[in-house]
Amino acid sequence: MPGCRPNTFRGGGCYFGPDITERILRKHNLELLVRSHECKCEGYEYVHGRKVITIFSASNYYEQGSNRGAYMKIGPDMKPYFVQYQVSKTKKHLTLKQRVGIVEQSAVKELRERLYANKTSLMIAFLEKDKGKTGYISGSQWSSAVESVLKLDVPWNMIRHQLNGPSITETLYRNRSNLETIFRLMDKDNSGVVSMDEFEECCRLLNEHTNSNIPLDSIEDLAKSIDMDKDGNIDFNEFLEAFRLVDYSKTGLKSSKTSMEIPSPVNSIHIIS
Repeated sequence: MPGCRPNTFRGGGCYFGPDITERILRKHNLELLVRSHECKCEGYEYVHGRKVITIFSASNYYEQGSNRGAYMKIGPDMKPYFVQYQVSKTKKHLTLKQRVGIVEQSAVKELRERLYANKTSLMIAFLEKDKGKTGYISGSQWSSAVESVLKLDVPWNMIRHQLNGPSITETLYRNRSNLETIFRLMDKDNSGVVSMDEFEECCRLLNEHTNSNIPLDSIEDLAKSIDMDKDGNIDFNEFLEAFRLVDYSKTGLKSSKTSMEIPSPVNSIHIIS
């Protein structure tokens, strides 16, 4: 795009268009601008009418096979020549589409981890969007809330369905030992189950020590919702289930809609598309 503007996504540098390139080359009587430090699948890339070259020497920058590296040589004819390489015998013959796929998978994985790490802040943002307290928000509301919390310039609405999958669930269950430790701390009398009073007392303490503002009635409602068999106690399986993400696409919803639930210390929000 024409013009020059700050790169707020990285927090430094700027984006510049072909008009800026032309102006700089003309001002300094140059023919070519060579830049670096931006990953390219082939290790290099021409832009701005072949007047700008991006060169990137680190192969496998995101994952094994994600991109080639390259360096540039300038011969006596003053034309650039590129040497490409891949530091992996098993991945060097991947097609461009396959390498792009690896980069996308790596990016989606990182975004999933960021979503989970900011789950509490995201839920607060979702609840703010749900003015009518229906438990449902639109896809565009979800995207707006995520962008406001994570501060990432990403096409959230386009990739939303890629983010809804078992990987977040697997992340939760990889932390099973941590959840078990928390459960044991709640279970003060070592009975093997957490009573409603034990759960609510622990949440109140967390409220005080983390300066959270979760209403006490919400804590009581949460305790009751986790107690799935309604026996007045929370066992470990019920406790784990409360942290599990559920894909509602296979429930009785109409085929034109997909619903995704995100568990919360307060409530659940469903995203409708």
